Amino acid sequence: MSAARGGRGRRIVLWRHGQTSWNLERRFQGSTDIELTETGVAQARRAARLLAALKPDAIIASDLRRAAATAAELAALTGLQVSHDSALRETYAGVWQGLTHEEILERHGDEYRAWKRGEPVRRGGGELETEVADRAAPVVLAHAEKLTADGTLVVVSHGGTIRTTIGRLIDLEPRSWESLGGLSNCCWSVLGEGARGWRLLEHNAGTLPEPVLGDDD
Repeated sequence: MSAARGGRGRRIVLWRHGQTSWNLERRFQGSTDIELTETGVAQARRAARLLAALKPDAIIASDLRRAAATAAELAALTGLQVSHDSALRETYAGVWQGLTHEEILERHGDEYRAWKRGEPVRRGGGELETEVADRAAPVVLAHAEKLTADGTLVVVSHGGTIRTTIGRLIDLEPRSWESLGGLSNCCWSVLGEGARGWRLLEHNAGTLPEPVLGDDD
């Protein structure tokens, strides 16, 4: 059932994980499995209290520890079980993973600039952004389809994966996905179901504006 037939329609909340030590170091995590810092855990607990007020119906999450631990905070408040899926992991970025932002610019500057221009680039020899969307967006949609008419799904994932998934679900051209901007740690975006598909209702919500640490991780 869509919003066009009555009610507000279904909602998808795409929630980025809390802070990690590699975020602070501006080190590209990609699919590397890095834990939350103590600050990251505190961020997740604070954000979970806000998201619990939305009365979510389901929670799905990347199986990487930083996302799984973030999701666990919301699960503890709501009593919901988390469905973990490796398809929601961050972009695999090959040799870029573990490098700082400065090291990427120094060693792979041409590749980095081509990516920022919106060209299809296998960063570090890894995945294309469209390939990330190919694996993540169908999982999100499959779980959203299980919701009741006005249900809410929370997706706990990573900055790059969330951006590409939003871009795919709202039908932006891939070269425009970067225009969505990054998510701060433990902030989220909200998609709402409209008569013509999914719409972006909120982006990078959750706190007063904060720096975006580690755009794709």
